[in-house]
Amino acid sequence: MRRGYDPGMAYLRYLSETGQISTCVLGAGRFVIGRSEAANLFFDSDTISREHLVIEMEANNRFRIRDLGSRNKSYVNGELIAETLLNPGDIIRAGDRIAEFVDEDAEPTKIDLDFLTPDTSEPAHCDWLKTKIPVSLTTTQLEQLAYLSGDQALTARAEDIADVALSRVILTTQAERGFIALRGKGKADLHIIAHRALALGPDGSRTPVSHTFVHTPALQGTAGRYPETAAQIDAKQGFAATAIVAPLMFQGQIIGLIYVDRPGAKRPLTPAALQFAMAAGAQIGAMLGEASRKLARLAPREGHAWMTTIRRVQSALTTSVTSNAVFSAAHRLHPGRARCGDFALVVPLDEQRCCIAMMDGGGHGVTGLAQAVSTLAAIRAAIAVSEDTLMDPSNLFHALNDMVASSPARQVLPCTYVGIDMASGKLSYICAGGRAPVLMVAPGRLVTLDQPSLVLGVDPDYVYEATRVTLPQRYRIICHTDGIVDCTNSGNEPLGDKRLHEALLEHDAFGSADEVLTVINGVIAAHTGRTQSDDDGLAVVVAYA
Repeated sequence: MRRGYDPGMAYLRYLSETGQISTCVLGAGRFVIGRSEAANLFFDSDTISREHLVIEMEANNRFRIRDLGSRNKSYVNGELIAETLLNPGDIIRAGDRIAEFVDEDAEPTKIDLDFLTPDTSEPAHCDWLKTKIPVSLTTTQLEQLAYLSGDQALTARAEDIADVALSRVILTTQAERGFIALRGKGKADLHIIAHRALALGPDGSRTPVSHTFVHTPALQGTAGRYPETAAQIDAKQGFAATAIVAPLMFQGQIIGLIYVDRPGAKRPLTPAALQFAMAAGAQIGAMLGEASRKLARLAPREGHAWMTTIRRVQSALTTSVTSNAVFSAAHRLHPGRARCGDFALVVPLDEQRCCIAMMDGGGHGVTGLAQAVSTLAAIRAAIAVSEDTLMDPSNLFHALNDMVASSPARQVLPCTYVGIDMASGKLSYICAGGRAPVLMVAPGRLVTLDQPSLVLGVDPDYVYEATRVTLPQRYRIICHTDGIVDCTNSGNEPLGDKRLHEALLEHDAFGSADEVLTVINGVIAAHTGRTQSDDDGLAVVVAYA
């Protein structure tokens, strides 16, 4: 699985027939968008073919989109496509409907202002409205404005607020690209804090944006739209065929702007879309302005209080890891600064058999912790009821996957499972989105038990299969969450698997569970110093003989 890209978090965000922002999860199967009611995502529009396009996951866990010979073609970021790989934030157009490809775990792509044209005149046929407030809004648009902020935390950053709001504005106006920018010290200085589909090169649209059109709101405080009619669209003008721009306002001051466009459209964005963008500019500006003041005032207090509460819940739900006469077990949690939710479970059936389960429920508050712990409890109960589950956990994972996917508070849960039968010398494991366990087979010898199964909660029909390996007479099993190898030093450089494995390859690292854990803790401390990582890191070691 590619680092920084978890297909378990991939889904489409779109505007439903009732005007509400909706989502549809992409799994490992074939996902069709079309006018047929049998399509996975149904749009009731004459501009969309019965089977318009298909999205499929490839062997490398990337998603490929392919047009199915539709009458009105398919577009990604305003560019006509036959097929292409999707990247997080891509805007898909089928007929006259728009959907956004979302991957919440992906790092946002940073861009500069190189996509602006050096033009010195306004685009032809601009329809400028010399007002700072919208003329009229429909009831539906008023409802959509209320949802611009999304579910933001009290201490949400300006970038987080802008990213959620921009996505909703693009879908509501049915645009294909856009950005939100704040003004710098100079009147023409802009700092982009959120964007969709404007990165240059293969990851974004290459159609430039009018420099003059973009800067007008910041300089004059006016909103704009072009062109007025479809007959005025000029494909040769050198920038997007149709666009809208509006100022961000806070307490009567212009603090930035919002821009959306459709690079190769045959129909202009509507006057109603301009009205909405103008109102959205006032709403987003107020949200950003208030967030800046609130963040400065509340961030230290609220952030600390929230994390303290979540950490207490995590501590109360954590079970101990114990040893017995045959094997030793040890674990260590490295608490995260901004995210917690890692749990481990070691279940001994007898002195010869045990299982290890790791679960990451972080990033979703108390709900995430509850789902992680309940899933671990289900693993413990299943093994107690049927001892055969220990070495054949496939059916267990099918049930867990269905449970997580059908939960009203659904979230995906990375999980790593290891079943050990020391009497037969066998080990069985499943890596359902979790980190691969490390098997120390002798001093200076490591084996990574890689098996990239789909993370729990994405596709209820996914088939899990356990992998078995033969164990030597002496070995150590190390399971850890991603927070261990992702912890960073003062230069923001992650520890990485290589440094961890190099420390474990040292001859004296092949000790008891506590001694192996001491080696892991030592390499983390040497790398991070006093820097605390954002995310939890949890390591569990089981040593035999």
